[in-house]
Amino acid sequence: MATRSQARAATVAKVTEAASKIFAEQGYRAATIPLIAKTAGVSVGTVASVGSKDDLFLRSVEELSTANSLAMIRAASAASTVTERVWAYTGRMVEVSIATPGQIQDYFVAYLRSSDHEQNLARVHEVTDALRGLFPDDGLPPEESPAALAASVIWLSFSALCFSLAASSVPPDTARRLMRSIVEAQCAPFDAAERAAR
Repeated sequence: MATRSQARAATVAKVTEAASKIFAEQGYRAATIPLIAKTAGVSVGTVASVGSKDDLFLRSVEELSTANSLAMIRAASAASTVTERVWAYTGRMVEVSIATPGQIQDYFVAYLRSSDHEQNLARVHEVTDALRGLFPDDGLPPEESPAALAASVIWLSFSALCFSLAASSVPPDTARRLMRSIVEAQCAPFDAAERAAR
């Protein structure tokens, strides 16, 4: 027999899965709490107890983005130089952002309305730690590591670029060139060190 916490976890998973499916298929604007409830096979009140529409959307987008980022970073580790490893991931993320401006706009609106960003912060750290893994291992703690700093600069620059793309204030070609130049500037010292070590 399931405990109360197990039953609650199963309900949360069912609601989250239904919400993610609806957001992916119909987008943020078309999704409603009653539609999520119907898809999950639960009451509207049950959905509301799991989270608001914004909360469910943020969780859905952030979980998917984190999973995709980690998979892309793993795939990028095969590239030959630090710049190409980092760009293999970052360039793909820029292209995804260019291709989905409406979803990015919806995400930022929901993000700004939300007050709880603790889970997202943990996901960001997970992604920037993985991004740091594309740099040579310096064995230093994050607060002293040039690789950790470079990974953070790249992630923060990408995040700012997403805001600009969502606001249509940066054309796609400019976004690509800008992000590539940031990646090159951050990775150049590491590429030079790797060349010197050969």
